[in-house]
Amino acid sequence: MPKTTAPTYTLMRQAMIDQANTYNTEKHQDRIEIVWNGVQDGEAGKNPVAMERQQVTTMLNQGVQVLILSTVDSRSAYAILREAKSPNRPRPVPVITLDTMLGSSQIRGHLAINEIRLGEIAAKYAVEQVEGRGNILVLEGPLGSPSFRQLTIGIYRILDQYRTIRVLSKSSLANTNEGRRLTSQIIRDYAQNVQAVICVNSDLVVGAVESVNLYGMAEQIVTVGIGASRVATALIISGQHDAEVDLQPYERGKIALKLALDAYYDKPIKTDQNQTQFGPSRIITAANYTDLEKMWPNLIREQQSR
Repeated sequence: MPKTTAPTYTLMRQAMIDQANTYNTEKHQDRIEIVWNGVQDGEAGKNPVAMERQQVTTMLNQGVQVLILSTVDSRSAYAILREAKSPNRPRPVPVITLDTMLGSSQIRGHLAINEIRLGEIAAKYAVEQVEGRGNILVLEGPLGSPSFRQLTIGIYRILDQYRTIRVLSKSSLANTNEGRRLTSQIIRDYAQNVQAVICVNSDLVVGAVESVNLYGMAEQIVTVGIGASRVATALIISGQHDAEVDLQPYERGKIALKLALDAYYDKPIKTDQNQTQFGPSRIITAANYTDLEKMWPNLIREQQSR
């Protein structure tokens, strides 16, 4: 993994450990041991590509039997795939890729986020709240980002179905300051005639929410983000923000381990598209924010104790 201390990967790891513990208490011939490494967990300044290769080589030499790889560099990762399949090994090590698709016949399967679907979920929620009409601001993030591009495709796939919706789009850096600045600009330029703001990540939407609140329009403008960050979730709990699309990392961790077990036992791997299986996603609102307890346990407990 790139960085195991990131909340997403922390939760995926916990899911895999939980599932492994359950598996090991059942009557199976083999036991699961999770060997987890984060390329960027060590000292700052080290070459992440070299660190990734070193860590993977060490794990392969230690005898890991399935490799789940979320690579930091897709170009160098092909050398890892070749090493996993080396004829010098007692048994080729099947590789499951995570997030970054390597497009190689050497991988056993791929677990990805359906980013177009995330955008669709966000847009559908906004459209339902504004009853299919009005001005909707879409904060797209930076131009040239494949991930944000996929998210915006999903958003526009829904919004373009409604002639009664006018899309106000802006590209920018994907941070809170830009979310605040651009939302304020659009609210001013359109004389506060804005019905919803959809942002491609939680950082942007936090800024958008701040701007909406500054204008005293929290009841008039629907805000939707993607990612369910801690700050964005706290804003939902406090009633300042409407919704986040959650990528469900705990469920993705369970799926990743299932793919690894299927690869180990040489079972057919369920796919949604080509070699890819997509992880689940869902909308989070004030009605179901407790579903994020595994992601943000302290935040949810604080709210429940009030």
